[in-house]
Amino acid sequence: MEHNKRGLGATVFRLSWPASVEFLIITSIVFADILFLARLGSSVIAGVGVSVTIFRVFYEAFNSMAVASTTAVAQAFGARNQSLATRCAGHSLTLALVLGCLSGALGVAVAEPAMRLMGISGSVLEAGVTYMRINMLASPFYAVALAGGGILKGVGDTRTPMIFTLIASVFKIGLSAILIFGRWGLPPLGVAGAALATLIGYSLNALLMLIKLLQGFSGMRLEWSSLRLDMGLLKRLAVLAWPVAVERMIMRTGFVFYMRIVSALGTVALAANQIALRLESVSLTVGFGFTVAATTLVGQSVGRRDVAGAKARAYVTMRMALIAMGSMTFLLILLRHLAVGMFKPEADVRNLATICLTIGAFELPAFGILFTFAGALRGAGDTRSPMLVALFGTFLLRLPLVYLLGVNFGLGLKGIWYGTLIDWIGRATLMAIIFRRGAWKSKTFIEEAEVVDIEEMEA
Repeated sequence: MEHNKRGLGATVFRLSWPASVEFLIITSIVFADILFLARLGSSVIAGVGVSVTIFRVFYEAFNSMAVASTTAVAQAFGARNQSLATRCAGHSLTLALVLGCLSGALGVAVAEPAMRLMGISGSVLEAGVTYMRINMLASPFYAVALAGGGILKGVGDTRTPMIFTLIASVFKIGLSAILIFGRWGLPPLGVAGAALATLIGYSLNALLMLIKLLQGFSGMRLEWSSLRLDMGLLKRLAVLAWPVAVERMIMRTGFVFYMRIVSALGTVALAANQIALRLESVSLTVGFGFTVAATTLVGQSVGRRDVAGAKARAYVTMRMALIAMGSMTFLLILLRHLAVGMFKPEADVRNLATICLTIGAFELPAFGILFTFAGALRGAGDTRSPMLVALFGTFLLRLPLVYLLGVNFGLGLKGIWYGTLIDWIGRATLMAIIFRRGAWKSKTFIEEAEVVDIEEMEA
């Protein structure tokens, strides 16, 4: 038994670390753009910052297909039903492409009015609209790349999506420098150059992903016949995907209200909050890797109707996530002064950011529990429970608590961070209870008749 746990631990690590690195790479793309565009002035940075906040909302529709594709393919793969797995893969790509096109078209159409609603104008508005419109044109390619990555993760391959993301991101960052400032005889394109490089980078990622899927993955190969529409299968995938999209929308909406409360506290609080959030977000990439591992392992176990195995894999992954995130808590507290100091803030901002980062460090173990069990539930086919937990946490815990502690009790930004700490602990506790109750066992994506009997295959 101990040997099996060690083997499972190695599998969890093999699945989680590439997913964590991939997420870190993805979050670095916009950061690289901001570093380059900072040379063009504060109005450009402001416009791009507002633009990112808006167009990421439009990305949530096809982001959800990455999760749905991982769950569907993992369960079909676990059920040894390669035909169904390839059809799930093909339909996930088709649905992601459609959602990407629709989301992109809508984003382009509403870019200017959406930016104006944020209260900006002049050169800030011009920069933001340009950046958003070109990024929204990249939506179909990004959607396909994400869904393709979800498919590969479903069969246990997290390294290939990481490698493709790394290749595309390095290419995009290099191209950004060329197009923004004008190199090799090309004219300087500024903001448009940064966004155009993103468009080409996502296109490259999508192309690499399609080539991989067409060439073959885990004994399967995507064929054009697998793209032939089956409305029943599309509906089943949509049932998996829509709660994920709603969950992400809830999270983003909650963050907007959260930032409104923070911004009302003044410039010092706003600056300190941004520094603490950026440093904490680096630590969170570790937790996202365990989310992917839990979704894949639980999905495959549920697909082969090994409920006990699914439960065991979820708990082993959760314990590893707890150890990893607990270690990150220790590191953040140990290095908090050095980490905050890298931003070279003024003394009052430095002190407040250090306090908030210390509070935030204690959120990390809760993140480990929350992310793992959320991933496990999605892998089992239960995407609604994480959505409901997000709804409960955002509107019944986070927003009331941050307002009560930060504003009513006069604790300021420290009170707001105490509120988020309580929120994350509450969500993690609720998610653990939901998983332990076991209602997810009856919400599998794969139907009984679709499970292939290994003895029949050998016969």
